[in-house]
This record gives sequence, structure tokens and C-alpha cells, in this order.
Amino acid sequence: MKTVLHWLRDESISDWLRQNNHLLSGADAFLVSETALEALPASAPTRRLIFARKRDIDGLKTTVPNYVVIKSDEKWVELVLSFQQQITW
Repeated sequence: MKTVLHWLRDESISDWLRQNNHLLSGADAFLVSETALEALPASAPTRRLIFARKRDIDGLKTTVPNYVVIKSDEKWVELVLSFQQQITW
């Protein structure tokens, strides 16, 4: 089982990593939405998995980088439940 799913909503993942990288453990991953989804860099900012909900992406005016793993609503629920903890930032 994976450890923590960090759900970033209002802060870019690059900024979050600069400030909080020390909080990550081996199998942590990210779910991005809202402002964080709109601020994704062109290349992957980390080797950790980065997820987004398809519903959130459908509303964007820009394309999402190919390193983002897109999850349907059903798969999103499974993703969240596969982690021991979820933290929303």
C-alpha cells in the first residue's frame, strides 16, 4: 500500500516541492487540481506519480503535460482509497 497522497489545489507543484520536499516518503504521490493543475511545468518536476481527474482537465483551456496520469471519477476514488493517508494542501 502506498503512503501519502498529497492533493495540491492552490499551489504549484514546483513551489510545493521547493518548500516541502522533506515531507515526502518513498511511495508518496500527488493529485493536482484547481490552480495547481493550471500551473504544471512542461517537464516532470519530480519522479513521483502525479495524478489528475479527467473532469478537472476537461475544464482547462490548456493541455496537460504527458507525465500526468489522468483518472476517471471511478478510478479517482480507487486511487484515493489506495493510499494510507491523504493530505490536501
